[in-house]
Formats: sequence, C-alpha cells, structure tokens
Amino acid sequence: MKFLFSVFFFIVLISFLVATIINVPADQSSIQDGINVAVDGDTVLVQPGTYYELINYNGKNITLASLFLTAQDTTYISQTIINGWQVSSVVTFENGESEIAILIGFTITNGFGEYGGGIYCDNSSPSLENVTIANNYALPHGGGIYCESNSNPSLENVIIVDNYAIGFGGGIYCDNSSPSLDNVTIANNSASPHGGGIYCESNSNPSVKNVTIANNSGGFSGGGIFCSYSSPSLENVTITNNYAYFGGGILCQSNSNPSLENVTIVDNSASGFGGGIYCWDDSSPSLVNCIMWNDTPEEVYFHDELGSNTITIAYSDIEGGEAGIETNNNGSVNWLEGNIDTDPLFVDPENGDYHLTENSPCIDAGNPDPIYYDPEDPSNPGYALYPAMGTIINDMGAYGGPNAFAWNPVSVEDNNIIIKPSLCKLYQNYPNPFNPTTTISFSILEESKVEILIYNIKGQKVKTIITAQFDSGVHSVTWNGEDDSNKQVGSGVYFYKLNTGDYQKVKKMILLK
Repeated sequence: MKFLFSVFFFIVLISFLVATIINVPADQSSIQDGINVAVDGDTVLVQPGTYYELINYNGKNITLASLFLTAQDTTYISQTIINGWQVSSVVTFENGESEIAILIGFTITNGFGEYGGGIYCDNSSPSLENVTIANNYALPHGGGIYCESNSNPSLENVIIVDNYAIGFGGGIYCDNSSPSLDNVTIANNSASPHGGGIYCESNSNPSVKNVTIANNSGGFSGGGIFCSYSSPSLENVTITNNYAYFGGGILCQSNSNPSLENVTIVDNSASGFGGGIYCWDDSSPSLVNCIMWNDTPEEVYFHDELGSNTITIAYSDIEGGEAGIETNNNGSVNWLEGNIDTDPLFVDPENGDYHLTENSPCIDAGNPDPIYYDPEDPSNPGYALYPAMGTIINDMGAYGGPNAFAWNPVSVEDNNIIIKPSLCKLYQNYPNPFNPTTTISFSILEESKVEILIYNIKGQKVKTIITAQFDSGVHSVTWNGEDDSNKQVGSGVYFYKLNTGDYQKVKKMILLK
C-alpha cells in the first residue's frame, strides 16, 4: 500500500512540475488559442484588456486567469474583460469539466446565448472565483449563468449583475443542478416570467451561503428566488428590494421545501401576493433565526388552490406575527418558540445596510443553543476572533450566527454597481414576448410625476403610454401594441422608458405577431 501511495504521489508531483503557464497574448494571441494548446493542469494567464471572443474549455481541467491570480489585486477583474459581442454564451463548459476547471479574475459581459448569456454549463462543474458576470442576455433562460444536467459549479467571490433572461433565471438558471454559492452578489437582474435572481427547477438544490440577492425582478413570479420541485439551502443571506407579481422575495411551488437559516427578507414587493414568500402546491419552507420585515403586500402568502402548504418558523422576527401569514385555508403554520414581531432596527436600510444596530431586539434572540468555539482551532467559527474559549449566541438575520463572522460581502465598487434601494424601479414587462398586450410595472418610494414612453429599435418614439402623478408604491400600466395614432405596430424589438425627472430607466421587450 505504501508503495502504491508513493507511486501516486510521484505521478502527481511530476504532473505539477510539468504544468505550463501559457501567456496571452505573449504566447498565444487569443484566450481560446491559449486554451486550445493547453492540457489538464496548465494555466492560461491573460494580460489586462478587452478580448472579443467566445470561450470553450473543451473538456480541459485547466486554470484560466487574469493577473488577479498572481497579484491578488481586484482591479484586474474589471480590467480583464471577455466580451461576447452578443453572439453567443461568453464562456462554455459542456464536456464534463470538473471543479479543477477554474475561471478566475475576469469580467464576463455582452453575451447573448440561447441558454446562458454569460456562462453555459452542461454536465459540468467548474469553479468560478473572483468573477463579475454583467450585462448578458439569454433567449430564453439563464441571463448570467445557465446550469443543466447535473452541473454543480462552485461560485466564490462572484458578482452577477444586470443580466436579463427573456424566459427564466435572470441571474442564475438551474435545471437538475445544484451550484454552491459563497460570498456572491446577485443584483439588478431580471427575467420575464420567473426567477429574477435565481431560478431552480427539477431537483435543483443549490447551497447559498453569505449571499446578497437584491433589486432583481421576475415579471410574473419569484423576484429574488423561484423554486419548483427544488429545495435550496440558504444561510446568512439577504433578500431585499426584489419584485414580482407573485413572490417578490421567494416563490415556492410544486413540493419545494427551502431551508432558511439567518436570512433577512426585507423590503421586497409583489403587485399580486406574497411580498416576502409565496407558497404554492405542497411547498414547505422552514425558517430559523430569520427576519421578515416590510415586505408588501404581506410577508407570507399561501395559494388558495392545489396542494396544501406548510411554513415552519422558529426564533425569527416576522412583521405581523403569526396572524400576518395569509394561509387562505390551504395549509398550516408551525409557529415554534422564540418568534417575535418587533422592528429589527437595521443600521441603514434606505442605503442597503441590513446589519443590526446595537439595541436591536434581534441581537442574541436567535436559537439559544450554545455554539462552542475554540480560538486555536481553525475549523471553529470563532477562530482567531476571540481571546478565549466560550460560546457564540445567535442573532436573527443574515449577519447573525457563527458563519457570519467570515462574511465580508464581495466588493462592487470597482464595477460601478449600485445595489442600494433606488427611489424608482422599472420592472421587466410581462408577458415578453407578447401579442398584442403586455403589462409594464414600476415602483416609486415617493409621490412623483411618471412618464412611460415606447421606442422602436431605431430610437423613434412610438407611444406615450402615460404621463401622470402617482402615489408611492407599485403600479402597472398596459401597452396594447398601438402607436400614438392608435394604429397597431409591427413585430419587432421595442424599448420602454420610465422617466420621473430625476430617474430614467430603459428596458427591452419583443412583440411577436
């Protein structure tokens, strides 16, 4: 046995020693050329710049990296860009790549894929580290990342922002796939019907830890997260300022049973029902050490038909308490011990800071079971943070519990990303594509004069939908496909613009006849 181990170690050592660093553009003129000549274990090291190309790992377990790999300087992430020219998915993993196929230190942008605008994974489980995935599009699914057929990529220190899917999963789409997310920001993404931030179906059970899910929109359901026959695990997560018609924060349907521990679900909205969580058809989320606050029109809502639903809540701060959960006589609430209904007193929610103030009632109010730590044991959560052995008391919310100590949210400053609440939001129209009528929704935090205009692909104004004063809240208007002269316009790409004077936002839609 010792002999076999020695032979194995020797082979691994020789493989490491002969691994090659391929420099782009010094050794190979393009990134794909570097990948083509690489073999398993090699590193393709890319100098700063914008590379207009599409990348396919071709089954190779290699490392593709910017100079962030060698310098650990985060500015290289925004300086080293792979631009997909809106031709296809920017980066493709489709030949069984494993976790040692690594992508590190890039900005992935301007992809336009049928499945996966930014990154496409099919039966592959690569590692994505210190990557920004921004401004990609999918027709229909997975604006930022698309995962299918048991693809379980690992994402660490990743930003997924401003991506769009005309179908499902504006940020991430999962079909029978369970990626792991650690220290990830998913913000400002949108999907036409379902899953603005994350979409999970068909036994997709991602592990979501230390993650920010903010300002995403699902045209119909699941602004932050959509679950169908899936049960993701969430730990130390903020789900804030997301929007959908049903389930602004989370939508659970068809036997979906997500587990939430130390999760903050705040300031989400639905123009229909379930601002925080919407349960449909035999779904059973469970919450421990969580905060649900200021979600409109209610924190939790059960659909009134199909299979009955259940929600289990313990040691959590729920606005309105048990009485505020609308079951529609189609399910039950397991209201366990330790729950409260008190303002959590966040530090600065108006600017996206959901830490607790020192006098918050949620401090030391979570599960009272002691969590022991040893400052000399790196496997313990209090390692190097406390001078002596003792216990950690759980707080409620995303920044409580033992795993919050290691959560330093990934920086977005170098990417000009704003995830704090804005005074106005424009959501993706639904349905999209449409014929001939579609609904355009928006929200405002204070009374404002609102103008919504329609433009064709040439930038010519087609229709003024409305110019009127609106109260604060979520509003919707309808476009019937007519121009200002009340004539039907033709099929094609159109843009709708929200204008409040201080705020302007444009989104794209497609009319098919």
